[in-house]
Amino acid sequence: MKTQKAFVVEAVKQVLGTAFVPFQDIALLKLSSAQLEQVKSMTVAAILNGQVEYGKDVSDVNEAKTYGRSMVMNHLKKAKELNGNMVFQTNGDKTVAARVKKDPTPKGIDMSVLPEELKEYVSKLG
Repeated sequence: MKTQKAFVVEAVKQVLGTAFVPFQDIALLKLSSAQLEQVKSMTVAAILNGQVEYGKDVSDVNEAKTYGRSMVMNHLKKAKELNGNMVFQTNGDKTVAARVKKDPTPKGIDMSVLPEELKEYVSKLG
């Protein structure tokens, strides 16, 4: 059985292949909407099949599905392997991202083509 983070990292690598460099690339910017859905579906299926750690009963499929999809987004934002090696820090009552290495964010991102959940994340990067 794999940890949640390990599974999400492997799923992203599988979907993106050699187009993704861990600790350098930001997976949310590399994944298309369809690829993101593929990673989420793979993760939910792995939870339901008992391949990924999950502390609740898998008989509640809707809860497992919601949990798995949220878990993917959490790891895409917080796992350094997937978020360009950023560290999240707390400034008072607000959490901000700080880069550990040089800024790998591509310039000139067309925000209009991104799904809503990515627009918010990308706007925090700049």
